[in-house]
Amino acid sequence: MSDLDPLVRHEMMAALMTAAADHGTTVVIASHVLAELEGSCDYLLLIGDGRVRLAGEVEDLVSAHRLVMGRYEDTGTPREFAAHTVVESRTTGRQLTALLRTDGPVAGHWEVAEPSLEELLLAHLRSPDVPPLLAPSAEPRSYVGKAKAGVAA
Repeated sequence: MSDLDPLVRHEMMAALMTAAADHGTTVVIASHVLAELEGSCDYLLLIGDGRVRLAGEVEDLVSAHRLVMGRYEDTGTPREFAAHTVVESRTTGRQLTALLRTDGPVAGHWEVAEPSLEELLLAHLRSPDVPPLLAPSAEPRSYVGKAKAGVAA
């Protein structure tokens, strides 16, 4: 849908999501337009360099990360980040911005926020060496008499 007029694309996405909700249908969306996924996905499968990078409920994936910002004049990774997985870290002047896969609270005097889905996806795509995250909702389940749940990405 990326070649469509933005208004038409929005209307088509709304119609698609409404039909899916009305009929209990799973919709699979494959897109390179990350902003399109923010309001329409509840399950995500991110593939980069031919391998799964992230998989699971969008809410679980986003809540496992924190966007951390603050003044930082040293070099290297702040020691407060040692207990967490640093997905991406950038310094502009004296301002450090990092996306962390957190394991508990982030120590220190940092401004901490929940990342947007787009920030999360871009950071993981720019950092191919970060270990993949498969949320509990991505684990295979056995379904007796039911079809397997689909994937929207």
